[in-house]
Amino acid sequence: MATSSFNKDFTLNTKKAVESFERIISTPKKGIKIDRNLVSAEKERRGKQKLKQILSR
Repeated sequence: MATSSFNKDFTLNTKKAVESFERIISTPKKGIKIDRNLVSAEKERRGKQKLKQILSR
């Protein structure tokens, strides 16, 4: 469950914190490749049906 009390403001008050933040920001994200051939038409149909059922509640 999401919470609205999360504080998005933060302060980098040490050199180590700044270096760590800089390293995280500058590191490229690795993409995840999805093999679309693994999904059959029947599985896709069932997935759509289940999603509709969940969203209709």
